Amino acid sequence: MNFKPRSGQKEVLEYQGGQLAVPAVPGAGKTTVLAHLAAELIEKKLNNNQKILIVTYMNSAVANFRKRIGDFLAEKGLPRSRGYSVKTLHSLALGIIKEKPESRLINQDFQLIESGKRYRWIKDLCRRWAGENNKLLQHFFNLEKNSYKFEKYLKKWEEEDFPAFVGSMISYFKLKLLNGEELKNMVKYSDLKSANILTPAVDIFSEYEFKMAQAGLLDFDDLVQQSLKLLKEDADFAERIASQYAYVFEDEAQDSNQAQEEMLYLLTGDNNNLVRVGDSNQAITGTFTLSDPEIFRSYCKKEEVEVETMAVSSRSSQDIIDLANYLIDWSQEEFSEREIEPLESKYIKAVSKDDPAPNPQPKGYRIGSRAFKTWKTEKKFIARQALRKANENTKATTAVLMPTGWQLEEIAREINSLGGEFQLAGSSSRNAFLTEIEVVLKFLTSPASEDNLKLVFAELFSKEKPELTQLLDTSLDKNENQELIFPLSGLNRDNFELEFRKKDGFEDFYKSLLQIQGWLQASMELPPDELVLFLAERIGLTGKKLALAQNLALEFGRLLKDNPAWRLDQLTAELPEIRDRIKQFAETLTEMEGFEAKPDQVTLSTIHKAKGMEWDTVFIGSLTSSHFQHDNDDYFMGEKFYLNEEIKNPKASARAELEYILNEKKERNVDYKARQELIAERVRLLYVGITRARSNLFLSTHLKHGKWKKDPAFIFSSLDKFINNRKKEKQQGAD
Repeated sequence: MNFKPRSGQKEVLEYQGGQLAVPAVPGAGKTTVLAHLAAELIEKKLNNNQKILIVTYMNSAVANFRKRIGDFLAEKGLPRSRGYSVKTLHSLALGIIKEKPESRLINQDFQLIESGKRYRWIKDLCRRWAGENNKLLQHFFNLEKNSYKFEKYLKKWEEEDFPAFVGSMISYFKLKLLNGEELKNMVKYSDLKSANILTPAVDIFSEYEFKMAQAGLLDFDDLVQQSLKLLKEDADFAERIASQYAYVFEDEAQDSNQAQEEMLYLLTGDNNNLVRVGDSNQAITGTFTLSDPEIFRSYCKKEEVEVETMAVSSRSSQDIIDLANYLIDWSQEEFSEREIEPLESKYIKAVSKDDPAPNPQPKGYRIGSRAFKTWKTEKKFIARQALRKANENTKATTAVLMPTGWQLEEIAREINSLGGEFQLAGSSSRNAFLTEIEVVLKFLTSPASEDNLKLVFAELFSKEKPELTQLLDTSLDKNENQELIFPLSGLNRDNFELEFRKKDGFEDFYKSLLQIQGWLQASMELPPDELVLFLAERIGLTGKKLALAQNLALEFGRLLKDNPAWRLDQLTAELPEIRDRIKQFAETLTEMEGFEAKPDQVTLSTIHKAKGMEWDTVFIGSLTSSHFQHDNDDYFMGEKFYLNEEIKNPKASARAELEYILNEKKERNVDYKARQELIAERVRLLYVGITRARSNLFLSTHLKHGKWKKDPAFIFSSLDKFINNRKKEKQQGAD
C-alpha cells in the first residue's frame, strides 16, 4: 500500500504507549492510520503472547480493519493475522462471558434473544401491567376522558409509545448495572410521588429479568452488563483477560457510553495503553442509543491524555469544507448563551497541493439550496435530479439522504415511476432476502391454492419470461392446480393441446411444471430442514441468498429438535419469528460484505445510516423545523403531547427520577434539557450529512405537507443565506 501520512496522521503514528485521544474530522483517514499504527506496533513492540485489541461498533468496520492491518503486515513480510484482534463491543463482551460463564449462572449453551422477540415480550409485559394498573396509566394523561382523542391516544400509549419507553429504560437500567428487584424496592421506599413514571418501567424491568432468566436467554444489553460485572467483581479474572492485550484501540469513540468506557479501562490493565479515536461533532446516536458524546470530550480534556488532532481531509471540495466549517462557527455563535455546544471548534482543512489524493475540484459553485412549496414537489424534484446525476456520469456516485425512512420510500416510488433504479445504503440489493424460498414454502404448505402457484411463477419463472404468466393463466382456466401438476396420466407434453404447445414459451412453461412437481415430491420425502437446502440448490441460490437459506435450514433444525413431530406448515407458521433472527444474520452478512455505491443507481439512505459513507453528489431533503428543531415551540420527537406536562418526555423524566434515587440529585427543567440535547444532535446530524458529499451538494425544505403547513428549519435558513451569498461572490469573481 502506498500510504504517505499527512499532518496529524504523522503525529498519531509516533505513538508508543500511554493514553492518546485522536479527534478526527470527516474523511481524515482514521481507519488507515489506526491500521498502520497497529502494524507498526505489532512489528516493533509486541511479544508473541500479546495482541492489540481494536474495538469498533460495526461488523463492516471489523472486516475493513482486518483487511487494512493485514495489508500493512503483509508489506512488512509478516503474517496477515499476527498480533491483533478486531471485535465489536458485543462480540468482545460475549467472549469475556464465555471465558467464565459459571460465575454469572449462565450455561455454556445460552442464547441471545432476537430484537423482535425481545420487543414482543416487553409489549406483552406492558399490556399486562396496563391491565393491572389502568388508573395509574390514565393518570399520566393530559386529555379529558370525554375528549374524542382520549381513546385514540390511550391506545397509542398502551400499544406503541409505552412499550417503546419501557424498552429504552430497560437498556438504561442495564447500562447502570442495576438489578430489577433491588431497583423495584428502591423506588418503592423512595420519596418520589406515587404517580411517578419510573415505577412502571421498574416493575416491568423486574418481570422482564425474571422471564429472561427462566428462558435462559440474554439480550445484547446483558452482554455488556454481564461482562463488565465479571471484570469489576473479579480482579484476578480481569487481570488475566487484560494481560492478553498490550494495547487497546477504540474506534468511533464519540459513540461510547459509560459501561463501554469502564470496560476499556479494565482491559488496558496496568499499562494504560489506550488509543481512542472519534469525532464528537459526528455524535448522532444519543436519542436512540445510550451513547454520550461528553465521554469522548471529557477523555480529550484529561491531563494524562495526549491529544493529536487529525484535521486534514481530502474527501470534499473546498466549497463543501467551507460550508461545514461555517456550520461550526454558526453553531458556536447561535448557541453561546444556551447550555449546549452542538459542534466543537474542530475545523476541516483541505490537503496540501502536492498531496497524492487531492480534494475534488469541480467547476463552478456546486452547492445549491431551495425551499419548495410542498413536499410533493420537493420529492419529485429530488428524485428527478438525483436520477439525472446518476445517468449523466457512469463513474460518479449519487445519494439522497432524508431524516426518516418513510420519506425514502416515497423518493423510491418516484424514482421507480421515472424508470430509474436505486439501492438502499447498507443493503446489497432491494430484494427481500428469503423471497424465493418463502414463496416456494408457502406453495408447498398449500399447493391447492391457485394464488400460491401464481406467486411461484411470478417470483421464479416469469420475471425474465413474462409470457409464462399468460400460459399459466390459460391453463388454470381449464385445470385445477393438481390436474395441471399431477395429471392422472402423468405429466407430459401430450397433456396439452397442439395449439397450446405451439405458443411461445411452452417448453419453459413445461419445464417449470416439472420443477414444481419435483419440489412437491421432495416435500413429501425430505425432513423440512433438508428440504430447504434441496430447494436452495434447485432454485440456484448463490452467495448471500444461499447463506440465508442455509441459516433458515439451521433454524428449522433447531425447532425440529424441540418439536420432532412438527410438519412443514407448522414450521412455516414460525417464519415471522424466525425472520427476526435471519434478518440479524442478513444484516451481519451485508455489513461484512461492506457497502459499495453503484454509480448507475441512486443510493437512498437516512442521514443516520450515511455516517461513514461518501458520494460525489448528495441531496439532503426535508430540512423542516419538525426534523431539525431550534426553538422551544418546534415539534420535538420523544415528547407526548397527550401526557401530563411533567412527564411529556417520559424517558427524560424517568432518567431524572432515577438520578434522584441513586444520587439524590434533583434535576430541574428536565424537558428543557432533553430538548437542548436533541437540538444539538440534529445540528450534528446535518453536519454529518453535509460532509458525506465530495463535489456536489443540494439542501432543500418544503412549506407544506398535505394540508399541514411546515416551517423551514432555522438551520436551513442560515445555510441558505450563506450558500446564496457565496454563490454571488463566486459569480462576481468570475465576472
